[in-house]
Amino acid sequence: MQVSQQEKLTTIFWSFLKIGAVLFGGGYAMLPLLENEIVRRRKWCSHEEMSDTFAMAQLIPGVVAINTAMLVGHQLRGARGTIAATLGVVGVPFAVLLAYAIAFDRFREARWLLDATAGLRPAVAGMMLGMAYTLFTRARKTRLGLAVSLAAVALVLVFKVSAVAVILGGAGGGIIWHLLSSRIESNRDGSTRLEN
Repeated sequence: MQVSQQEKLTTIFWSFLKIGAVLFGGGYAMLPLLENEIVRRRKWCSHEEMSDTFAMAQLIPGVVAINTAMLVGHQLRGARGTIAATLGVVGVPFAVLLAYAIAFDRFREARWLLDATAGLRPAVAGMMLGMAYTLFTRARKTRLGLAVSLAAVALVLVFKVSAVAVILGGAGGGIIWHLLSSRIESNRDGSTRLEN
């Protein structure tokens, strides 16, 4: 991630506060908003780097959107950037959740609230589907990426394998692939030197 180390902490905080303010439907629904703010608007990283950050966020226990914010904040300004991004992304949801908890008994049967959440669910599902398609189109640029993407879908949807197992398997497979590729490359370089 190529960014200035002088990125203002207030800029990081406000960027993630805006995203956190519309955190409906869970962390995955927030991913398109994160990408729009971080890649398109702020240009803190490329689309490929953002996809890598999403993947890394999956390996950390916790909410994927918060994990992503922490990783981006750390890449921008280290520990202080992590704190600024985390406080920004959780600030509004925490305040709303606190207010909701206080008012829950009074409004839990309110028709307007039930109607609002019923309309929100399909919108969130559409956002998640759109983000899944975007990540898939990036992954399928290589044969390996396409094969891994389709295998993950089959394992989760057809064979009912735990998503955690698929994520850990993908991480392990990526490490093995990197080690094998590095070994093949070093052997090829050694052979070239011997020939010369």
